[in-house]
Amino acid sequence: MKRTVILLLFVLLLLLPTAQAQDVTISIGSETGVHADALIANADRCAMEVGVNYEAHQLPPGEWINSILPTEAAVRSGLYDIAYIPISKIPQFVAAEYLLPLEDFDIDALNPDDIAFFNLTEYEGQHWLVPWLNEYQGILYRTDLVNDPDEQAAFMEEYGYELAAPRSRQQYYDQVAFFHRPDEGLYGNIAYGLRAGWINILHEALNFMHGIEIADNDTLEVSVNTPAGHAVLADMEMLYGMADPASFTAGWVEGNANFTAGRDFSLVTWNSVLLYGNDPETSTVAGNIGFQLLPLPDDMIEEPKGFLSQWGPALSSTSENPEKAFEMLVCLTNTESGVLGVTETTLGNSPARISVLQDERALARFPWLGDIAAGIVGLNIISTPSIPEWGSMVRGDVLPRNLSTFISGESTVEETAATIEAEILQILRDGGHIEG
Repeated sequence: MKRTVILLLFVLLLLLPTAQAQDVTISIGSETGVHADALIANADRCAMEVGVNYEAHQLPPGEWINSILPTEAAVRSGLYDIAYIPISKIPQFVAAEYLLPLEDFDIDALNPDDIAFFNLTEYEGQHWLVPWLNEYQGILYRTDLVNDPDEQAAFMEEYGYELAAPRSRQQYYDQVAFFHRPDEGLYGNIAYGLRAGWINILHEALNFMHGIEIADNDTLEVSVNTPAGHAVLADMEMLYGMADPASFTAGWVEGNANFTAGRDFSLVTWNSVLLYGNDPETSTVAGNIGFQLLPLPDDMIEEPKGFLSQWGPALSSTSENPEKAFEMLVCLTNTESGVLGVTETTLGNSPARISVLQDERALARFPWLGDIAAGIVGLNIISTPSIPEWGSMVRGDVLPRNLSTFISGESTVEETAATIEAEILQILRDGGHIEG
């Protein structure tokens, strides 16, 4: 009898760690969106592999990263063990002491050498998230229009060169003007003009297309109230003059919906919109969308450049189970999860792992992933300043507020440039990043 009791206790002790692990719940917070959907689609399988439960909280785009998560980082209530964020927000959340560095764990378990541009997640000598989405900024355009023989002939007659994917800033502007036909229900472009972070996308892109940056990543020299900065704003005003009227109030969801409804020739955005645009269930232009990296004035085949946005899961410092959260992170972002995020979800993903970009299963669904895999070799990435205030104050307030006033006609190019530059410089001074 005694031997039976001892044996039973021994068995219970062996089972105890498993029971305790199953009592652990890992909470994942993210915005709603195609790439976050692809990540969370792996949560069931990974929770079983790690031996935990999980909760997934998906909040509205914009609100999640600009208000909900910053509030959580401030109050530290421990709502999330894993937070899905863009690299641009790393300095802000590190300053708030909300993230745990990956170096606190077995970082090699993440196989970082397999992740394109993993170095971009480094801040203050440590890495803070695991890239899941690599998203490139460029121009979406209607290939059915560009490849139409009648349109090609008419364009050649008017502009004197062949109609094709826009390889320069001027070529893009010519195409916007050529296809801007309001009387036919077709507009040259649509922009995200909502007074929020979305409005920055076109402005940032035009800066790169002019060969400048709003502020240099290293020197923090600001280039808004300069001749080139004025030219950027003038071009932005010109494009809004040939834009879908919905542009002035469109955020990410509305802008993409108008483009995929066939109302617009082009959209300056990120390549993940290809996933929405090529969904035949919701898009009237599915299969007729091309993507061109932003044409830069000094672009050369030998040294291609691109503006990249990475999103990925990071570990919260408020987690009560950081080791289990890290195990979950490893599973959620490994090659198999990346492939399943492309192949087993409704719209797929634009993955960060090189092994996923080259996987036959992923390529069978999206052959263009192979072009990305080839194109990232030697690609020089343009970065934005790695300071906490850039994401929260400059991109979160100064730019949206002033650009909104500008596109509505309430301020001139010169007034807008002077105000934006003065406010950015004041933020940099107040933060101790520059003197004077």
